[in-house]
Amino acid sequence: METTGVAALYENISMPLFSIGMAFLILLVSLPGAAVLGYLTGARRRRVLLDSGRPVDKVTGETTLGAALALLGLLLAFSYGNALNLSQTRKALLTSEAAAIGTAFLRADYLAEPGRTNLQVALLEYARTRLLPGDDSINTLEEAQSFLSTTLELQAKLWPLTLEATADPLPPPMKAFVAGAVNEALDAHLYRVETLSVPVSELAQAMLLAAALLALFLLGNRAGTIGRRLSWRTFAFSGFLLLVMASILDIQRSSEGLIRTDPTAMLVTIYDMEQALAGRS
Repeated sequence: METTGVAALYENISMPLFSIGMAFLILLVSLPGAAVLGYLTGARRRRVLLDSGRPVDKVTGETTLGAALALLGLLLAFSYGNALNLSQTRKALLTSEAAAIGTAFLRADYLAEPGRTNLQVALLEYARTRLLPGDDSINTLEEAQSFLSTTLELQAKLWPLTLEATADPLPPPMKAFVAGAVNEALDAHLYRVETLSVPVSELAQAMLLAAALLALFLLGNRAGTIGRRLSWRTFAFSGFLLLVMASILDIQRSSEGLIRTDPTAMLVTIYDMEQALAGRS
C-alpha cells in the first residue's frame, strides 16, 4: 500500500475548529458579554416586577447559580487535568521515541558497510520528520495526513534496509539485536500518532464553554434582579476564568501557543546522529 494511502487511514484524527488566537478572542468577548447580558436581563425583569407592584425576591437564583458554579468547577477540573495528562504523555512519548531511534542508530554500528551507513542515514532522515512543525501549519485533517504521509514514506524504507543490512551471514543474535531496536523505533510511531488529536471531544469543550457562559449569565442576572450594580468582582471572576480556560487551550495544543511540547530530546538525538555520520565521512 502506498504511504499516501496509509496516511488517509488516519481519518479519525480530530483537529481544533479554531486557532488558539481565535479561541482566545472568542473567550475574551463571550465571557464578560454573558455577565453583561445577564445583568441587563435581570435589570429588565426587576423593572417589570416593580412596575406591576410585585415584590422582588432577594434570594432569587441563588440555588441555580450555586449549581452552575459547582458544575463549572467540575468541568474545569476535568478539562485541566486531562490537558496536563496529555501534555505529559506527549513529552514522554517524544522522549521515548528519540531514545528508540538513537538506540537503533547506535546498534547499526555493528553492521557491515554499506548496510550500516544506509540504515543510519535513513534513521536520521526519519528522525527529522518526527518533529511537529512549530509554525501552526497543521490545522486541518488534510494537513495532518500530509505530514503523516511524509514521515510514513521515510518510515517505509527502514525495515527493508534493516533486512538488507542484517542478511546472512550475520549471526542470528546480531540480527535480533539490530532488528529489535529498529522495530521499537517503528512502534513508537503508533503511540505518538494517538496524541495528534485534541484531548477531549469538541462536544466536551463546547459543554465547558456553555457552563462558563451560563454561570456568568446567572451571576449578572442575579445582580440585576436584586438591584445591585455589576461590580468589578464579576469582571475579575470573568477575567480569571478566561485565564484558566485559555491555559487549558494552550496546554492542549502541542505545537502552537505559549506552552509547547519540548522537542529537545529529539533534537539532541538528531544532532548526535549528524555528528556521527559527519565524523565518519
